[in-house]
Formats: sequence, structure tokens, C-alpha cells
Amino acid sequence: MLLKEKKLNLLGQGLLLLATLIWGSTFIILKDTLDSLPVMLVLAVRFLTSALILLAVFRKRIKKMTGKTFLIGLTLGGVLSAAYLFQTYGLQDVSAGENAFLTSVYTVMVPFLCWAIFKRRPDVYSFIAGSVCILGIGCVSFSNGGAFAVGIGQILTVFCAVFYALQIIIVDEFVKEEDPACLLFLQLAVVGVVCAVGSCIFEFGRTEISMTADALCRLIYLTLIGTLGAQACQMIGQKYVSASHTSILLSFESVFGLLFSVLAGGERLTPVSCIGFFLVFLSVVISETKLRFITKRLKKKTLHVEE
Repeated sequence: MLLKEKKLNLLGQGLLLLATLIWGSTFIILKDTLDSLPVMLVLAVRFLTSALILLAVFRKRIKKMTGKTFLIGLTLGGVLSAAYLFQTYGLQDVSAGENAFLTSVYTVMVPFLCWAIFKRRPDVYSFIAGSVCILGIGCVSFSNGGAFAVGIGQILTVFCAVFYALQIIIVDEFVKEEDPACLLFLQLAVVGVVCAVGSCIFEFGRTEISMTADALCRLIYLTLIGTLGAQACQMIGQKYVSASHTSILLSFESVFGLLFSVLAGGERLTPVSCIGFFLVFLSVVISETKLRFITKRLKKKTLHVEE
């Protein structure tokens, strides 16, 4: 049984890292897409189309969902909608580096919120790992000479981080006992509807829409891979990984985002960004091993001295 749990945990970690790899690849694609299509419209298409695909594939399971599952799914959708909206509007007043860094603050928030909401006190290694991870992402985010100041954009992005942390915690609490397909469908559908309504109110007739062949291809990738695929990886992966560890693994999104940008020629690697990569990796090692390989050596040395 223990071996099976370890294998499932490794599977969950792999799926979460795959999700971050996918999200990291979407930064460049999304930036190019937004040159021809408005933000709310892009989000509405991504999430509503993903929800419809899930409905077609899992319609029998979705029809049988309980009232409890429905309420949890609606809550998840509302929380994720808030996270995306705060992040999008915050991005209008801050740099991409600041946005990535402030969003990643959820890695530290998750253990504290778990403690506050569910009275589950995390171990000291969760706090250490979260702090090291934030430092690493700060190096990655500001490695190309970015500056930091406090304004409305920064405040909105911090609110975004709070809602991302809440989403991770809610999924962690309920995905193990609820149908993940139903939760994922409702989450995507709610975000899609909210963004569709927002697009009709704030974008229709006010922003130019240019649906070129390239924009359509990018939108298809963002929908099928960047939204449906990545969200499914997170939902399934969290069945087997704790919330605190999940938040650390998901922080790799900013690392992969920079790497893809470097490959595309939009950014460059610097000594500071390399240090950031190392610190993020170190945070995962701390979260996963609890530094047992160090404590075991210290115990052996202590026993050897006593003998």
C-alpha cells in the first residue's frame, strides 16, 4: 500500500509539473494573441470551449453530480474567476516580472491559509520551502533589470495571489472525495461565463477584433492545451499531492515562462536568474525531503561521537 501511495504521489507531482510547463509556454503565445484579440474574449473562448468539451466527454458523470459537488464547483469557479481578473487588470499597471513574482506569493500563503481555515498546522519545512521559493522567483522575475514599486497594479496582483491560494486549498480539500471531472467542468464553465459577460459589457464594440489564421491557431492551443489540459493536470495531480507541496510545484510556472521566453529570444539568462532557478529547485527538495538526508547524517555523526 505504501509503495502504491508513493507511485501515485510521483504521478501527481509529474502532472503538476506538466501543468506548469504548459502554463509557462502560454506566456509568449498569449502575448501574441492579445495583440489581435481582447483579454476577456480570449478567456471566455478558452474556458467555455474547454467546459463544453468536458461536458461532451463526461456528460453522464456530470448529470449525476450531487448538490454538494455543484456548490463546490461553483465556489472554485468563482475563486478562479477572481484570480484571473485580478491578475489581468493588475498586469495592466505592472511589468510581467512583477506580476509573476507577486502572483507566486501564494506559495507562502497556502500553508498559512490551510492553518487558518482547516486548523492543519504545516511543518516548519513548508514555511522554509515557501520562503526559499519566493526568493528564487524574485530572482527569476527581476533578473532582467525590473524595478518594484507599490501601486494599484501591485495591490490587485496580491489579491490575485490570495485567490490562487484559495483555489489550491479548496481543490486539496475536496478533490479526493468529489468527482474531479465534475469539479473541473463547473470551474471552467463559471470562469467562461464570467469572462463572456465581462467581454459583452466592457469589450463589445469598444475593442478591435482581428481573427487571423495565426490568432486562431494560438487560441486553439491556449484552449485545448493551456486551459483544458493544464487545468486537468492540476485537478488530477492534487489528488495525490498536499496543498503546500502543490503550491511549490506550481511556482515552476514562472521558471518555465522565462525559459520559453529565452528560447524565443524575448529574454536572456543572467547569473541572477540562474540563482533563482537553483533556489526554486532547492525549495522543492526541502518540501519533498524535509532535509532528511541532512538530519540523518547529523544523527549518525552524533551517535558516532557518543560511542
